[in-house]
Amino acid sequence: MNELIRLRHELHRNPELSGKERATGKRIRFYLNRYRPDELFTGIAGEGMAAVFNAPEPGPTTLFRCDLDALPIHEAIRRSYSSTEPGVAHVCGHDGHIAIVSGLAASIKNNPLKKGRVILFYQPEEENGQGAEKSLNRLKELNLLPDYAFAIHNMPKYPLGSVVLPKNVFASASKGLIIKLIGKASHAAYPEMGINPALAISEIIKGLYGIANQKDFSDFVLLTIIHVRVGDIAFGTSPGLGEIMVTLRSVTNADMDTLHKKSVELARKIGTSHKLAVEISVADDFPATVCNPKVIESVREVAIEQNRTIVELDKPNRWSEDFAHFTLAKPSVIFGLGIGEDKPELHSPEYDFPDEAIEHGVQILDAIINKYNR
Repeated sequence: MNELIRLRHELHRNPELSGKERATGKRIRFYLNRYRPDELFTGIAGEGMAAVFNAPEPGPTTLFRCDLDALPIHEAIRRSYSSTEPGVAHVCGHDGHIAIVSGLAASIKNNPLKKGRVILFYQPEEENGQGAEKSLNRLKELNLLPDYAFAIHNMPKYPLGSVVLPKNVFASASKGLIIKLIGKASHAAYPEMGINPALAISEIIKGLYGIANQKDFSDFVLLTIIHVRVGDIAFGTSPGLGEIMVTLRSVTNADMDTLHKKSVELARKIGTSHKLAVEISVADDFPATVCNPKVIESVREVAIEQNRTIVELDKPNRWSEDFAHFTLAKPSVIFGLGIGEDKPELHSPEYDFPDEAIEHGVQILDAIINKYNR
């Protein structure tokens, strides 16, 4: 485990944002070289990589995915391996996910596969929701689509080494909606000569919050206003431009479609009534992670065999995960690994993936390999 801890510390010390994970990839390749995967594919959806280990007999292709990117957050703690990049840090634990999946390379060399193949997949751009779908398209071109796919996400506030299982959906769907309102600027002394979007913005915000209270949804939905802007700081000008950014969340993909449609219709209706042009775009689009029941059960069986605490999620996590694209494409599961009840929340400046959780993650995933490929 010491070499995996050193790998995590090196990654933590040198975090990279979505789409910029080049040095992260180089460090992982340096680590993997000592275990000589049968094939190593690079440049997948940017900086993604697939390390392939083949068995002598035919069998299933099992993929284990980890994510490479860090977050634009300044970490608040000081360690010997603290981030050297101002305002960038691994505060979602992707450095720990990488260490866990990389640990499978050693376990495969020590206990070779008997059938099929195992793919260790290092995915870029998870945090912005763009990496998984692009990766799947490239994996298909490379004939690397799996029969089964697995991913771990660390979870604070759960006992160290526990397994957190979804009933169906692990993480919610989410989508960023950008609403631009275009009117006409004028002198602040003559606002009637222009078209100021301020009143429309206030009506749209009130209306958006009302949508979530409607009875047209099968499960939990949420809208969160994350940014509002009207004009610039100029007391002599009545602004002609405005913008609202809102995050939509839902448990089901069908409800997300409804939530998106209603939000767009509301914004266009109100904007038009105020004689504003309305432009709408989408960012950070994550489907819900709907996991395969049989694959969930295979993880449960491993947890039982290892005498681990099993926690059943009462409801899906409100946050999102772009592994959802894998769950839509192939029988897959993403499940939680408890990292300690006293650990700070994900995306917190005080967060740091605990080294002691790495071994638990490797043990669980290696036991899954036993089920499918040994």
